[in-house]
Amino acid sequence: MSQINTISEFLLQAGTDYRVFDMARGIRPLESQAFLDVENATLPAPYPRQQHAWFGILFFNKQMNNEHYIWFVKLPLDEQGLVIGAARQQFLQIVVEALGQTLDKQNNANNQLPENPFTFIPNQQQLADFNSIARVELALPLSEHLDLVEQYLTHPERHDWRAVPLQGIADFTASLQHSEPKNLLLKQFLTLAPEMQYALCASLENHKIDEDISALLINWYHQDLEDEQRLHSVLRGLCQSQAKTAVNSLLSSVLNCANGQTSAALMLIAARHWQYLKELSILTLYAELLASCEEDTFIGLYSDLVQIPEIREVMLGVLRWPEKSPQLTQAIGQLFGQNTP
Repeated sequence: MSQINTISEFLLQAGTDYRVFDMARGIRPLESQAFLDVENATLPAPYPRQQHAWFGILFFNKQMNNEHYIWFVKLPLDEQGLVIGAARQQFLQIVVEALGQTLDKQNNANNQLPENPFTFIPNQQQLADFNSIARVELALPLSEHLDLVEQYLTHPERHDWRAVPLQGIADFTASLQHSEPKNLLLKQFLTLAPEMQYALCASLENHKIDEDISALLINWYHQDLEDEQRLHSVLRGLCQSQAKTAVNSLLSSVLNCANGQTSAALMLIAARHWQYLKELSILTLYAELLASCEEDTFIGLYSDLVQIPEIREVMLGVLRWPEKSPQLTQAIGQLFGQNTP
């Protein structure tokens, strides 16, 4: 049997249908061809984090659609953000040794992999959201917990938010493409317990949200500019917002207020809103604020951002700015191990 060189080849040869999601900076679907190109190191990982590409792979036998399996895989990247081929081959060797080349259920009923350095366990929020997203993708019903969330949202004064399961919240946000859940959210969000508002925002970061929901979150933030946790929740919830102009304006405002200039806020912007750093006015303010952070924070966030293909060139351009503050000049010197006075 011919050698298998990619995860994609393995899954196809095993007779499975599969879906791939990038898990690094929110959950995003990744086209099969793009995933193959990333695997083959002909395309950099689109959303690298901690010098790895992070994937959730959902697969199932085409003849047995009721059985679904999930792998969470992380692959190390080189300096250009390309998958390191030797690591990918090592992972495939682990897969083939554990499962064979045809996913033989006699050997491994659940197609589970042994402990290895290339798999990871997402946090509880991502697990819940991935489960909901996978069910929507496969046209499967969402869990029974969805009803509990809708009951709470309809009459929050009658229910205890602590009785609402995390999976129910994930299911609710996954259903927001339908008008009824969306209208319920828009109508009731401001009446909910803060903890439920925070939880909804944490789940929303894994979904594309439209202009209406984006405006809801932005207006909620403006009602209390001093609430740091609210700001952080809004930044998370707007992670995949389609209201680009509104989010761009919000980020400009946030970076000019005290709560938006903390290390925590700057980290959230790097993790969820890096694409807005392509605008020079935001990038300039962000870079100068980052330079005022502790040395480790500047080095860590700059190194993280410069690996993202979408903004790699603009981040490298920061190093060549002719008019940098002494603080930014010093921070860049520290980045390269120089003792710039």
